[in-house]
Parts: sequence; structure tokens; C-alpha cells
Amino acid sequence: MLADDIVDLRERVLTELVEIHDYYNDSKVAWRIIHQLGKAGSSTRYTNLVTGTEMSLTDLAGKGRGYAQRVRAATFHQFVAIFENFLLDFLRSWLLAHPHRLGKRMVELDAILNAADKNAVTMLVIDKEIGELLYSRPSAWFKYLGEQVNLGCPTADEIEQFVEMKATRDVLIHNRGVVNLAYVSKTGTRARYGIGQTIDIPERYHREGWELLRKIVADISNAAIDRIASK
Repeated sequence: MLADDIVDLRERVLTELVEIHDYYNDSKVAWRIIHQLGKAGSSTRYTNLVTGTEMSLTDLAGKGRGYAQRVRAATFHQFVAIFENFLLDFLRSWLLAHPHRLGKRMVELDAILNAADKNAVTMLVIDKEIGELLYSRPSAWFKYLGEQVNLGCPTADEIEQFVEMKATRDVLIHNRGVVNLAYVSKTGTRARYGIGQTIDIPERYHREGWELLRKIVADISNAAIDRIASK
């Protein structure tokens, strides 16, 4: 049952990552086509019926570079979010199959009395555990993974790469892309920018980040499946 759940989770997450990258690549192709049409001198004009903004196809083509950068940042954010959900869902499934791992956690009597049954209490404890983990640093996520499952992956280098990716995502979302002390503190020697600089998502960084997350998802899932099969 647990192995089947992990297989399903792995396939769903890997598919989501492919779909998001396809969306990014398709967007680049679409902007390339618009640029070609704009160069051809098309007289077609468009109006945003919400804002009233009017533009020609040439005007639209001129916005392509800036829009492409925004799509790259947005899809990068989605890569990280998909992986976060994967890791938390993986841990939730593992703990549900091994609830004894949380045997010493405290539960308020009220919660026990209001729970429908033992399974409901177990889920309550697991959700509380995962919820608290979510608000800790990403490095703590992998430490917790090692304590609970100890799969031997991802590597220390891969963890550092993800920590920098997550810190980049946080700067983009919470600080308008301007590097702050939190980013530098979280990333250490992996920091790509200094305080006050504007962070960017270059094409290569975007691709390598996607490849890294796919690898970590596959490695964790496959190692867990092998661990279950060996018992």
C-alpha cells in the first residue's frame, strides 16, 4: 500500500514538473511567433477590454522579452512549490504507515475527545507535525527526512542547491526580487547575489533547477520503494 502510494506520488509530481516546463517552453515558442509576425509589419491591433490598453502586434512583440522573464520566474516558483508539496506529502504518507515514529508527541485531550477514532487522532498528530515542519528552514526538512526514513538521498550538495532555490523563490515572492539578509543567511556560500542586488532566473539556472528537482523526486521515491521491498 505505502509503496503504491509513493509510486503514484512520484508519477504525479514528475508529470506536473513536465507540464509546467512544457508551459514555459510553449510560451517561449508563442512569443517567438508573435515577434516574427510583428517584424512582418502586421497591422492587427488589440484592446484589453478590462484596462482599455490598446496595442499593435508590433507593440506586443516588443513586450516579449520582459514577459518571457516573468514567465520564467513564475514557472520557477511553481517548480519549487511542486517539490515542497511532494516532500511533505511523502513524509505524510510515510508517517501514516509508521505512526509509531510519532509515539512520543503530545496531543491535547480536547483533540482526542473530539476525534472520530484512533485514525483521526493519528492524522491530527501527523498534520501538526508536517505543519510545524513546513515553517522551518528547508535544510531542516531534509534533516527530518533523514531522521524518519534515512534513504541516503539527496546528497549534501543537492540539498544546498535546493536551499538556494527556495531562498531565491522567497526573495522573488516576498521582497520583490531584491536580495536581503535572509537570503544571504540561508544560502551561505551558495549565494548568487549580495544584499541589495536584484535576483534573476537565467535560462540555465531555470533548466538546471528543474532537472535537480526531478532527480531528487525520483531518487527519494525509488529509494523508499526499494527500502519497503527489502523488508
